Amino acid sequence: MPSRGLLKFAAVLLTGLMPAAHATAITSTVVLTITSPATMYFGQSVDGYANVTTSDGSIPTGTITFYDGATNICQIPVTPSSCPASTGTGFAVGAHTITAVYSGDATHAAATSNAVVITVLANPTAVSLVSSANPAIAGQPVTLTATAAGSYAMPTGTVTFLDGTSSLGTATLNSSGTATFTTASLSAGSHSLTASYAGDGGSAASTSPALAETVNPAAVQSTGGFSIAVAGSTTVGVGRSANLTVTVTPQSGFNLPVDLSCTHLPTESACTFGQHTIPAGGGTTTLQVSTIAPHDCGSSTPYFLGASFGLFLLPFGKRKRLRGLMVALVALGTVSALTGCGTCTDLGTRPGSYTIQVIGTASGSGVSAQASGENATRVTLKVVL
Repeated sequence: MPSRGLLKFAAVLLTGLMPAAHATAITSTVVLTITSPATMYFGQSVDGYANVTTSDGSIPTGTITFYDGATNICQIPVTPSSCPASTGTGFAVGAHTITAVYSGDATHAAATSNAVVITVLANPTAVSLVSSANPAIAGQPVTLTATAAGSYAMPTGTVTFLDGTSSLGTATLNSSGTATFTTASLSAGSHSLTASYAGDGGSAASTSPALAETVNPAAVQSTGGFSIAVAGSTTVGVGRSANLTVTVTPQSGFNLPVDLSCTHLPTESACTFGQHTIPAGGGTTTLQVSTIAPHDCGSSTPYFLGASFGLFLLPFGKRKRLRGLMVALVALGTVSALTGCGTCTDLGTRPGSYTIQVIGTASGSGVSAQASGENATRVTLKVVL
């Protein structure tokens, strides 16, 4: 069997004994058979063959030409042969009427086959979308990558990137079916991003599932030669830590290291930078603001933990009988501890709203007067129970 390709037709010769010469042309018959489904998709191969027979069983010569309507698809000799596997690039979307025409020769009459109709549907596609930064910080460049895949053919054309119903921009698919687009215009908040593939002559249009993109606000104050941005959740429970991101961005040619620190922290809290000095050229590091829960003056262990642990050390039966009593004792101990009756109690970090400052100071030898000042960004920290 000839090799399979996007377009494949074959000629099959039915042999017989060569008769004596005829005074009139011998009648020829061509039967066309399409072995592919009558309904198929763009990009699938179309297979078929034509049988040429003669009224007296003689062997015809000449050619067979396959047509799609009036368009010549392929011409081959009337011998066991086939069109090249690379013939054409497939049938376009729509209905096609295929015929095979025998040319005839000196003794055999020309003939046309029966017509076979096939219907080609658009190549189904699917689009996926990913983000280079999620969550991102307002003003941060975010690269969106869309990948379009087809069931039977590689999609071509363009992809439009959308924020809700608003277009962010358009990019062209490469040979791998990928398109990228970079934007820094996403505002702080939640965004529903999609990638819409427009389709082409053979592949159907499709849209990716929505990507939920979160953009955190960036509190930026800028003086001198660099700016400081702080992002992340600033609400923290007593005894827990708030994890923030600090970004130092050079401005106006500034090219010095920046030392980071923080001030105006709540009582009994601390700030820790993942990297205290940002090198020349800017960069990003983490900031952890830690709070302390109420505890005994001589211990760092918060209240309530010891009482709860003691309850689990009791045998099951006693634990069940004393559960109510133990809860009452714990509650009583809590009130006593917090009011300072008979014990020394450190209340830890008090709940409330605090305005802390993240400070950056230019460092290094040869610091210019313009860049020697401090940049301070204010952040409101909420400590809750």
